[in-house]
Amino acid sequence: MNSFEMIKYHSQQYPNSVPLRTEEIAAHFDIQSVAGNLEWSLHTEYSYGKRNFDSKLISKYPEIIEAQKDGVPQLWKNESWAAEFADFIITLVAGRKTPKVIEIHPPFNDYTDLSGFIASYSVFESKIKERFSETEILIENRCGSVYRGGKFLISKIQDVAALCDEIDRNRLSLKIAFDVPQIYTAHNASREAEYIYLLEKAKTVRQYIGGVHLWGKSLSATGRKVSHCGDLNTYFNDSAVKEVFLSAFCDCFNDGITRKMVLEVNSGNEDLISIVSDLQGSGVSFT
Repeated sequence: MNSFEMIKYHSQQYPNSVPLRTEEIAAHFDIQSVAGNLEWSLHTEYSYGKRNFDSKLISKYPEIIEAQKDGVPQLWKNESWAAEFADFIITLVAGRKTPKVIEIHPPFNDYTDLSGFIASYSVFESKIKERFSETEILIENRCGSVYRGGKFLISKIQDVAALCDEIDRNRLSLKIAFDVPQIYTAHNASREAEYIYLLEKAKTVRQYIGGVHLWGKSLSATGRKVSHCGDLNTYFNDSAVKEVFLSAFCDCFNDGITRKMVLEVNSGNEDLISIVSDLQGSGVSFT
């Protein structure tokens, strides 16, 4: 059984067949307050581009402000940074809702390694779980940033597998928010065999995967493929390859575990509905 709980993304509208209990809430370093009608999945700083670091809230956290290069946040710089990051989130939601999910993102590899990240993250998890014992923490694999000098530490499938080994060894509660298109981008996957292989490798660590991200790509007016736009038809540009992908996707997560799903579609609502239709037509159910 392929079962997912959909997380509402931005102002997108969903078919009635997709229940919505939780919504994604922006919680990056330039955010000063949060609000939402459903349960919250906090999408914390992801270090794609520059931040201003000039809000009243972030001014309380000098370690976070100092950890940047040309304005791009350097996540998980050290254990003091991790402690401040936990405090930042706790303060951000104080007096409001307890977050159902906190989604975090990996550091760059020019200032830390996997063991350094685990040491810092452990401080964060301890502080968050002390305050929000039922909150799920997910880390998204990342690929692509304006940052110069290093790459994301958790980007390729072998990085995800190595992280899962450390999660197990350190008995952490951290799970993976498995972004399928970003895994494909990290590996420069462009062929049917590569799409299948990477999902087969993900299947070996699926017990650590707590959420999945999907989105499309479409051609711009200049002929460049734009991420988070379009649907699976424009992503694969071949209906037969799309069907092979959907089959491999369902096989990867056909274990009876209900996972979170975020469809990160920034183009028209029709593209999101198209992806939902493809998933449901392949046997995916939304609870």
